[in-house]
Amino acid sequence: MELAPRSDGARYRRVSLALEADGALLLTSHEMGASLEAAWGLDDKEITVRVAPDQLARLALALALALVAGQLALGKDAVQALSDLCEEHGIDSRTACWT
Repeated sequence: MELAPRSDGARYRRVSLALEADGALLLTSHEMGASLEAAWGLDDKEITVRVAPDQLARLALALALALVAGQLALGKDAVQALSDLCEEHGIDSRTACWT
């Protein structure tokens, strides 16, 4: 599911949410641009947070709690916010970053 599809601009961020075949949740932010380093792929940044299937119930509870408390504002930093939420509530997740 595309949460923030690619824009038509020279620099864009694409955010997607996927449920993998094993039941894990995958949130990915891929930012690409048109800087001087673009020709060599040096301004390409991808961050992924993967939450294992057995952690999804805990994640749902943490998301509901954050929503009720008015603390859920994912916006353009959705991947970092999810990673922080997992850490704060002891939810096992894996964050990977490629630049």
